[in-house]
Amino acid sequence: MDQDKPREIRLALDAIPLGGKAEGKAGEDAVLFVRDADGVRAFQAKCPHLGAPLAKGEICGGRLYCPWHKAAFAVADGSLEEPPALEALTRYPVRIEGGEAVALLTPEPAPAKRAETPVSHVLIVGTGAAAVACVTTLRREGYAGTITMVGREASPPYDRTKLSKQFLAKPTPAEKTLLEPDFAAAHRVERIEAEATRIDPAARSVTLADGRVLTGDALLIATGSRAVVPDFAGRDLDGVMTLRSLGDAVRLSAAAEHARRVVVIGAGFIGLEAAAFLTKRGLSVTILSREEIPFAKRFGEAIGAALKRYHAGNGVTFVTGSVARITGTGSVEAVETEAGARLPADIVLIGAGAAPETGIVAGVEPDEHGGLPVGADLRLAEGVWVAGDIAAFPERGSGVTARIEHWRLAEQHGTHAARAILGATDVFSGAPFFWSNQGDKRLDYGGYAPDFDRIILHGDPDALDFIAYYVRAGRAVAACSIGRNPAFTAFLHLLGENRVPSPEMIEAGADLPALV
Repeated sequence: MDQDKPREIRLALDAIPLGGKAEGKAGEDAVLFVRDADGVRAFQAKCPHLGAPLAKGEICGGRLYCPWHKAAFAVADGSLEEPPALEALTRYPVRIEGGEAVALLTPEPAPAKRAETPVSHVLIVGTGAAAVACVTTLRREGYAGTITMVGREASPPYDRTKLSKQFLAKPTPAEKTLLEPDFAAAHRVERIEAEATRIDPAARSVTLADGRVLTGDALLIATGSRAVVPDFAGRDLDGVMTLRSLGDAVRLSAAAEHARRVVVIGAGFIGLEAAAFLTKRGLSVTILSREEIPFAKRFGEAIGAALKRYHAGNGVTFVTGSVARITGTGSVEAVETEAGARLPADIVLIGAGAAPETGIVAGVEPDEHGGLPVGADLRLAEGVWVAGDIAAFPERGSGVTARIEHWRLAEQHGTHAARAILGATDVFSGAPFFWSNQGDKRLDYGGYAPDFDRIILHGDPDALDFIAYYVRAGRAVAACSIGRNPAFTAFLHLLGENRVPSPEMIEAGADLPALV
């Protein structure tokens, strides 16, 4: 190739469907061409979150959705509309030559923004998904003031969703989970590694363990959750672990190097994901759960039973029962059940859920689920917002107050808080979504249906190829899917726009992608 000639990628216009997209390549370079009534545009070909090929994503309305984790970008200009991506798509200039679209591989400059706000100092308690999304949104929108982020973990912000997945399948450097190794410097954040002991929303102040008191013009409380460890006898033995933080994952992965047998207590998402990837690593894994069918209450018995069979087919052993004690001399040797079974173990992973970290927030009474009640704007007090696991907020789709422990929802909350800090007055209306890597299968769940009335099931759960819709009070308010990405993405988009068709239409086979 002529070194002096600008690099470009050509693709026949006929290969780019009107209202659709297509990937163009030249050697190792690739772009995504998008074509609509306004013309042809070109963007980076991979999602900036984890590199998913955007050509396999879905266009719904004016949005392009990532095929893996449902980050959403505006088709018009590539701007970010929904996480888990935290930045817009790079855009490339396009010209039309004859019957071809030609993308010049010189990125167009991102539009400069400057936020006008009286807020000169934003104080954030927490370093997880909500905190990171708040910081990146503030800077992306042109906020030039001071941002202070307080948290007890020493590492830079990381992607917690990776910890129970491929990270465990083989020895993996902790750096692989970091969002940005130089996050604080890149986003001009004052990072304070310290334990917060008291948060006073009325004063917008945070007291640290060393006695320092910090204040801000705006305060985001995003303290997240801690792993629950029931009071089992023997829970303090070496080899008894939880999986909540990067430190937890590093310790578990290191212990797996020298272990043969793992007992996982609990058949939730963390437990099943960890079991799947530790099994891939060659360990013998037993899951001990009080429920005979995992996820039956959340997804229905047919889907729960299919997932159980899938994991059992990959070598995971399931035992139904309750823990009587964990035994060993110094280090764990076994888990004994109340029914008298003895499950040998070199590692015991406790997956008993998480509890919101709300005890240090003064003057606010948590609700029955441990969350801090807030309105639809997520505001706790003047200049104070709550985000992530600890927020008990009005969830629009279901119409109930919810406390939801989803990574992407925490990012949505953090994004909303950032925009509110900059003066936006709209309410939070984002549709909850999470994904789970069940071994080699990706399960998607959107919406919120903790007490659904019935399930509309399309496809075959036993083949792990289905989409299930959950009906509550006469409305389809959530969906769960494996292998049905177009229909699921359309549902998620329609849910966000409050346009989901009736259960009767869905049951009759409504074409959801055609409705977006």
